[in-house]
Amino acid sequence: MGFLNPLFLFAGFVIGVPVFLHLFHRQKTRRLSFPALRYLERTEREHAKEIRIRQLLLLLIRIMVLLFLVGAGARLFMEGRGSSHPPTAVVLIVDNSMSSGLVIGESRVLDELKEIAVTSLEASSTEDQFWVLRAGEPWLPSFPGGTSEARAIVENTETSDARGDLAGSLERAAGILRTAPFEHREIHLISDLQASAFPDRGESPAGDIPVVVWSSRQSLSQNRAITEVSVGGGLPPLEGDKTEITVHALEDPNDTTPLSIRLIVNEQMRGVTQVPPGSASATTLAANASGWIRGYVDADPDALRTDDRRYFAYHSRPAPRVATTGDIGLFAAEAISVLESADRLRSVSPREAEVLITGMGVSLDILPLSASVLVTPPSDPTLLPGLNRRLANEGIPWRYRARPRTGSAILGGRNLPDPLENVRVERWYDLELSDDLEAPSRTLAEVSNDAWAVQGTDTRGRPYLLVASALDVSSTSLPVSTGMVRFIDWVANEWAGSGRGHTDYEAGDELSAPREATHVRFPYGEEFEIDGTRVVRGTSEVGFYDFLNSDAILDVVALNSPIAESKLEKLSPEAILTQIGERARPANDRTEWSREVFGQRQGPELWWPLLLVTIILLVIESLVASAGRVDTRVTRTTNTSSNSALDASA
Repeated sequence: MGFLNPLFLFAGFVIGVPVFLHLFHRQKTRRLSFPALRYLERTEREHAKEIRIRQLLLLLIRIMVLLFLVGAGARLFMEGRGSSHPPTAVVLIVDNSMSSGLVIGESRVLDELKEIAVTSLEASSTEDQFWVLRAGEPWLPSFPGGTSEARAIVENTETSDARGDLAGSLERAAGILRTAPFEHREIHLISDLQASAFPDRGESPAGDIPVVVWSSRQSLSQNRAITEVSVGGGLPPLEGDKTEITVHALEDPNDTTPLSIRLIVNEQMRGVTQVPPGSASATTLAANASGWIRGYVDADPDALRTDDRRYFAYHSRPAPRVATTGDIGLFAAEAISVLESADRLRSVSPREAEVLITGMGVSLDILPLSASVLVTPPSDPTLLPGLNRRLANEGIPWRYRARPRTGSAILGGRNLPDPLENVRVERWYDLELSDDLEAPSRTLAEVSNDAWAVQGTDTRGRPYLLVASALDVSSTSLPVSTGMVRFIDWVANEWAGSGRGHTDYEAGDELSAPREATHVRFPYGEEFEIDGTRVVRGTSEVGFYDFLNSDAILDVVALNSPIAESKLEKLSPEAILTQIGERARPANDRTEWSREVFGQRQGPELWWPLLLVTIILLVIESLVASAGRVDTRVTRTTNTSSNSALDASA
């Protein structure tokens, strides 16, 4: 039992009014006894008992009337599983990630999820408040609204090609509800419960907030997918070179039938091959002319169609002109020699260079404005003042400072380039921003929360890339790893502006715009102006993203479906409690879902029965009071007769 309007209970103090009148507001008279009136007194005493009983009954009825009115005003309800519930703040998490596009029978998984979300909204009241989060589009903001606003968002939700991080969505939902001014809060997680959407974070992402989880008994079907397309083994071909396209298929122990793959390059079919599940197959492409090359590999569509096609794009151009100055280290020099012998670059003087790799910042002052520069520090910290002076002269806002100690850590960071993955650093300098210069920059690699590789543009618009360690074996493992050649090739051919060349960007990733780009064209054809952050978000569709300067294409990025979304393994019932929390309440069908949502649900309100009983009591009170008035007239007649008898005796 409870009250929806408990403040109205303070009106119960009015019950004291009839009690006070009954106990203290009684007329007192002086009584004189005469021998001739003793019989009348005895009769009056017997009648007074009836009057007191009637007055007590009236008092009780009036108190009950007031109690029932207060209960009706406070909206008394009985505990139970009725349709009513107290005002509740609810976050609806609708999983519209790529796997929700799976077709089962005649409909998509997302269609069922949207129907479950509507079921929650139909069980709501006008006093509830909703936020809707789309797990496949986490960059979208969420605003509070009523049932109608939430329903419009749910009905307009479509499948995203991006990955769904349900643990992250639960954390975001919990953060929203902790600031909501509601006593009762709930999260409704409406998802296909794909296991890959729950990275193990070691604690309940929703905290102490109840989570109602849609756990459909329907099992996901098997899926066949293309998981990777590699161009030239990670090194995009230059102009006039042949290259290999390697296609990888998703592993499935229960399926050994090869996938029939078609290779499309610049809208022309270039080959057909077969790839067994869990294996790879390579196809050789003829020499390319200069310019952007776009293509994709295609398999026969199945129930989940987005991962049956995978895109790639690279820029074919002459080998970049690279110059070196200062002491860049033996291993960097050897890597440049290897790449030059493979026609991946051409060595030139600094005045002719497109890319300058310099130790100590030598020759920065004679570098062409159109060139890019990689700066490596010396192994001797006493030489840092000279390097910092050259950086300041060229308008580069970063300074090197010697660290008081060394360490050992693996490079990390969300923008970490592929060649720097798993690279260990033993010695590094601190990179500090100068207060004198303000220019946009970006951290590409970190070591122990310190910046290790930063990029930006100097005051004259030339791109720079600074690393915090000397490229020698005492400072980092990069020189003695296969990543050294890849790193120099990445600097010369990708970072310096010849195109990314990668095929492992996934839908949902943030993309960095080239320095001269003014617009970005999405796969569906719409163009957007690039803002001051130089970062493109909201990449929810697979395909080609073109970076433009007016009508000129500066860069093309191929975004593909997340590999994790192709793995349709569901979260087990036992894992729901461990991954979501002990307060998770799974529901396997719509009836159970309707019963589980709004856990503080109450039985029906009792205001109308209370008012009905109040009316009946008022009628009874009126009848009892009317009978009392008749008795009063009888008493008055008796008193008049007594007075007449007294006069006669006198």
